[in-house]
Amino acid sequence: MMPRGNISMLQASMLLIMAIGLDNHVTVIPLLLNTAQKDSWMSVILVAPLCILWTLLPYSIIRKTEQTNIMTWLRSHNYNLLPPVIALVVFPFFFINAFITLKEVIVWTEVSYLPQTPMLATTLTLLALCVYSALKGIRSIAIIAGLLLPFVWLLGYFVMAANFQVKRYDLLFPVFRTAGFSGIASCMLYAASSFVEVFIIIFMQHSIRDKIRWYHLMILVFLLAGLTVGPLTGAIAAFGYEAVLIRYPTFEQWKLVRIGDYVSHVDFLSIYQWLSGAFVRISLMLYMTAELFKKGKDTKSVRAVPILLLAGALLVLACLPAINDFDYLKLAKWYYMGSFIIIITVSTVLFAIIMWINRKKGANI
Repeated sequence: MMPRGNISMLQASMLLIMAIGLDNHVTVIPLLLNTAQKDSWMSVILVAPLCILWTLLPYSIIRKTEQTNIMTWLRSHNYNLLPPVIALVVFPFFFINAFITLKEVIVWTEVSYLPQTPMLATTLTLLALCVYSALKGIRSIAIIAGLLLPFVWLLGYFVMAANFQVKRYDLLFPVFRTAGFSGIASCMLYAASSFVEVFIIIFMQHSIRDKIRWYHLMILVFLLAGLTVGPLTGAIAAFGYEAVLIRYPTFEQWKLVRIGDYVSHVDFLSIYQWLSGAFVRISLMLYMTAELFKKGKDTKSVRAVPILLLAGALLVLACLPAINDFDYLKLAKWYYMGSFIIIITVSTVLFAIIMWINRKKGANI
């Protein structure tokens, strides 16, 4: 069966880079530094090849299901109980993912440039935009991601080049001196949990009109690894051991930018990067949640109920009193560990079920 989706593979790739890249580029960096300190960048490099090889698993699922809706494919083979079970297992991943992204960007907004603005106002504004985009569908989200990503990428290279004069990359060495085996292993796990988020493509494969190739997923993970190593090594080179103590090391690198003697304080450009990534990521999580529980034709009215319910829950939770950073990092560690387990388990079980169904179908023929 040939794919009949409404977005190209290029659009899907840009969408995933924007959505997952925010996690790699911003959210996970403090956690990696806190876990393995100066050796955190080596942990990312060590785990990236394993994650690139792992992409053969979701690719096999996509190929065996002929790039159709995974839930519809299971129902068409008389496994009607599996889709709701999968939805209930994957739903917490999408929901907590959206919550952590929303909470992170709202708290950062409050402490950095809008300290006097009520949290309810900023949360409601961002959520309203995300809900509108999710209701419009994945094509709308993909087009927005395609428009935003080039400028986000250019700004990333700009801050890297502008700060090159103040960075000391010799601080990255020697390696394996500041973290023990347990710290490096934990750091590898946290980094891997963000890389393997590429498995989302399994649940959006039917929306892609191009045939998905094995190297598409490998290139995606490779690019995501680069989005992690870049700001991580940059933070260590710029701030040394103090990078561990900085709450938002990626944002702080913007404060170092100076162009000549008269231009500085261009950190406002980072607002574009953060909000672009958060907008695309939350919109995608809302849309994918609606996809999990969808039956029949995909319409705005069908998507509206789960999207609005999820957005309402996110609004309430995000406006609850903020926890301190120590508790937040503990929660983040549990989240990344849990998301890694969910992704690996679901992808492995799905692969086993689909292989068994295809083998059984072949035997019947």
